[in-house]
Amino acid sequence: MVTFPNGEARNLIAGPSSVISKAVVEVFANKFLKEPAVLWLSTSDAKVTFVDNVIAKAIGLEIEADKNLPDLILADLGTPNPLLIFVEVVASDGPISERRKNALYELSDRAGFDRKHIAFVTAYKDRQVQPFRKTVPELAWGSFAWFMSEPNNLIYLNDSEKKISEF
Repeated sequence: MVTFPNGEARNLIAGPSSVISKAVVEVFANKFLKEPAVLWLSTSDAKVTFVDNVIAKAIGLEIEADKNLPDLILADLGTPNPLLIFVEVVASDGPISERRKNALYELSDRAGFDRKHIAFVTAYKDRQVQPFRKTVPELAWGSFAWFMSEPNNLIYLNDSEKKISEF
């Protein structure tokens, strides 16, 4: 059972991906977003487990199920311009790669979102497990990695020319 920020609860099929998805919705979203909303959730058993078309349309996003959508689309509605967060859950394979990032940018570009209001996260159970070690080379620059086992921390793959002292 996963409880969304709006209080709605849904059953997810048991499995490692669902455990990580639940943590993203209940822990990550509340920790890192001011006013979180879940716009899209898919699981391995159902391409569309949950979609909130009301909020999505209110912020200008048209969500149509296709192969390029990630496991979750979150929004932070507590900012002057909504922040879209595309989250890929990795229990075995499939992080936010450069190809996926570009495909998701196409979706947000069509909706008129400024790219500075888009974030990409790959969520894992732990840094020590094989899925992270296997997929870390594929992670897109300019994206984040989050781990259930270390819920207060994020890894950012810096893609700018800033020096460490400039952060």
